[in-house]
Amino acid sequence: MRGLLEVKNGLIKRNGPLSFFESQGLGILVNPSEVLANNDEVKIYIEIDKGMITDQAYTKILSGSNVRIYVKIIANSLYYFPHPIIFYNKANAKIETEIYINDFGKIVEAYILGRKFHNEEFKEGDIKSITKIYYKEKLLIYDIFRVKNEDYKSKNIMGSEALLTILDIKNGGEYDFKRLITSSEKIDSLWREETKIWF
Repeated sequence: MRGLLEVKNGLIKRNGPLSFFESQGLGILVNPSEVLANNDEVKIYIEIDKGMITDQAYTKILSGSNVRIYVKIIANSLYYFPHPIIFYNKANAKIETEIYINDFGKIVEAYILGRKFHNEEFKEGDIKSITKIYYKEKLLIYDIFRVKNEDYKSKNIMGSEALLTILDIKNGGEYDFKRLITSSEKIDSLWREETKIWF
């Protein structure tokens, strides 16, 4: 699958199955299958004034995949809360996220290695996620999450199978950065706690 989605000035352009729904400041990215596999490539470009962007559910990246995801968002103020991504054993993925903010924002990213509830461990695969946050065009945060094969089991890397990263950007360019290493059982409740925002 090749999916391209562009959202700007209330207009949506798309090529492939991806879509976007917006209502009262909440935008939802939609991949009908909720799955990425094989050599899938997804490119998403969104330009909004302010609001919250999420997706409809967890994204699952299947075994034997070589997936590429590129997301670029430009906003004055933004809450970006994609659901956790589950990497099946033997999944390979490169994820690049660029976010440009002029006022304030909060970004929450979450990754799960393997399907613990199916007794699957992540033993083989190559995951690289790069997140770049710009404040008024100046690079503020450059974060890399990288795991190859069973590296994450090392105490120096993670030691557990799930990771939650919270980036809180304040008006003026100050920011808080928090990373939580946790289990598959806890990641959902932690993600939901961090993304509780009502409009």
